[in-house]
Amino acid sequence: MSAEQNLLVLRRACNTSARVDASGLPRAPWRLDSSWAEERSNMARLQDRVALITGAGNPVGRAVAQAFAEEGAHLVLQYDDVAQRPAINELVRQIERLGRRAVALVMEISSPNGAYMLTEAAVAGLGRVDILVNNTGIRPAIPVVDTTAEQFDLVMAANVRSAFMITRMVLPLMFHQNYGRIVTTVSDIAYRGAPGYSLYGAAAGALLGFTRSLVHDIGLRNVTANCVAPGIIDPVVASEGERAALEAVRRALPSQRLGELGDIVPSYVFLASDEARHMVGQCLSPSGGSVML
Repeated sequence: MSAEQNLLVLRRACNTSARVDASGLPRAPWRLDSSWAEERSNMARLQDRVALITGAGNPVGRAVAQAFAEEGAHLVLQYDDVAQRPAINELVRQIERLGRRAVALVMEISSPNGAYMLTEAAVAGLGRVDILVNNTGIRPAIPVVDTTAEQFDLVMAANVRSAFMITRMVLPLMFHQNYGRIVTTVSDIAYRGAPGYSLYGAAAGALLGFTRSLVHDIGLRNVTANCVAPGIIDPVVASEGERAALEAVRRALPSQRLGELGDIVPSYVFLASDEARHMVGQCLSPSGGSVML
């Protein structure tokens, strides 16, 4: 399908509340035999897919983008802060050195207009969107009695509203092409809670609920939606006090070690791939055992 056709689908979807009829859509010819397995083993898992990653300027977003490119995907990278531009520019160069294409945009996407503009830019630049990774958000640590209504609204807009808006814009394209993978970053805090993280935990829980209801709206289409709930990642730089707190967390984990980016990225690659075609409304938690789903 051409970029022009996809842009038309996007514009129509933003001007109507009508649902796309799933009847008559072709079912994916999945086959669980040795020839299928051999065919998959001889190609990159995301070969020539177009992936839109929000929050690509943070460490998780950059690591996922790099891994997707290594698996053959082209990338649309959204980031929130111009201070992240040097890191994003270097990421684009790394992706292009792999022979993949990349488009990077600094854009606020919690508004319908921002989400539409990002989706339009993705289609205009790379023709379509096959994979959406909802990874933008903030993680303030504030005791609930010190939390203001404005802080609540800020976290919900950055973490939940942005994911809802961009999903709302991308989904009609995925419906029209009868293919899509949506992977949303939540957190192990959605399951276990943590002091000071009532705002962040509420946002993570909302994203879980959103995903698990979203899949019922998707229905028979060859589109999936799932979540990844990473545990604590060992930071490159930490103060003495932070190190003491991290050490306490580490000792409490069954794995007895904090995670690294390389521990969580495979979950994103899997859920974005054709191999995860029967994963629907699920949440993978590479967390060293901080939660067990």
